[in-house]
Amino acid sequence: MTETSGPSQGLHPWHLPAMRAVPALVVGLPLPFVQLHSALVGLIALAVLLAGTALALWLGRRLVPAAAGGWPALVAAWSAVMAVVAAVLAVALPTETAFGLAVAAWALPAGALELSGWWRMRDAAVARTLRLARDWRAVAVLTLVLGVVFAFTRDAVTLTGLIGAYAVIVGVYLALAALSARPARATTEPERSDA
Repeated sequence: MTETSGPSQGLHPWHLPAMRAVPALVVGLPLPFVQLHSALVGLIALAVLLAGTALALWLGRRLVPAAAGGWPALVAAWSAVMAVVAAVLAVALPTETAFGLAVAAWALPAGALELSGWWRMRDAAVARTLRLARDWRAVAVLTLVLGVVFAFTRDAVTLTGLIGAYAVIVGVYLALAALSARPARATTEPERSDA
């Protein structure tokens, strides 16, 4: 007996933005309610965000067409490394400068890699693939802007607020992207017998 792949089996391309939305929303939604917006809180939030992002991208790396250049695996690896760096900085050196530079060091390469994935797929023939590639472009641009802002800002309250705002915006955007890329379910009505 051969195994067939049905819609309920395995991962589909829309799962990648859905998986990426989870850590962003987990970090971004509670952050405004934290009383202490310090570099320590920001570094912990960054470590959690990057660890979740690394896991989501690694799990979904095969959902991206090969023509996109394998950016999810590269960004997953970089995010994992920077998650460890952020955790170490939270323990050893929780300063505004360390926080700002850690975010910039993650965001600029990660955003550039994701943008390169969009660039390679911008002329995709399949509508769903093109839609997902456009979502990569939007997230990449937001990530690059985050990196530039964090490279030059040194106020812990502002930085922690910005990492939370970024996480919420990207999380909601990716959740909506996943929902719009998900194929419509076929509805079946039960057959009526006229007997």
